[in-house]
Amino acid sequence: MAAPIDYYYALVSGFAYLGEPELRRIATAAGARIRYKPVDIGRVFAAIDTVAPARQSPARRAWRDSELARWAKVRGMPISVAPKFWPVPAGLASRAVIAAQEMGRDPGTLSSRFLRAVWRDDLDISDTETVRRLVAEADADAAGRILEAAVGDATAAIFEANTAEAIDKGVIGSPTFIVDGEMLFGQDRLSFLAEKLGVA
Repeated sequence: MAAPIDYYYALVSGFAYLGEPELRRIATAAGARIRYKPVDIGRVFAAIDTVAPARQSPARRAWRDSELARWAKVRGMPISVAPKFWPVPAGLASRAVIAAQEMGRDPGTLSSRFLRAVWRDDLDISDTETVRRLVAEADADAAGRILEAAVGDATAAIFEANTAEAIDKGVIGSPTFIVDGEMLFGQDRLSFLAEKLGVA
């Protein structure tokens, strides 16, 4: 069994949206478990004195938008580089992914649905009813239990722990992957992850 992949990311991250399908492909091919660790990315940025993308200069934003568009073409994925609802607080959505994982459900399907909601479908994942609908779409059988757990103290504590852990490990942005102590930042580093795990 391959070493697990610790996946630190934000559900409002455009680069996480673009990278997640390839991450899942690599993990499946390697027989590696992805440990989904949604974080409060604002706190991660604050801890390393980084300006959040939404508050960067027009020149930086323009470069970022062009990179998103280029990588969307490479990945063959539709994208809105200026989503209608971005950035928005993603706490509830993050906790829903955590709850699904803790319950032994598939967090990847739910995570991907939230990322697509922001970057493809122009949906507001800070809206409670939107979150409820997306959870039901991703996992109808367990939606009620996932949503109930998502607002509980235990799940909130894991979300807090994920964020603190990311800061402690020196995570600098989303998405970040850690395998066997090696950190890889950015969906454009997924080829290095594949190489590390022996996947073509």
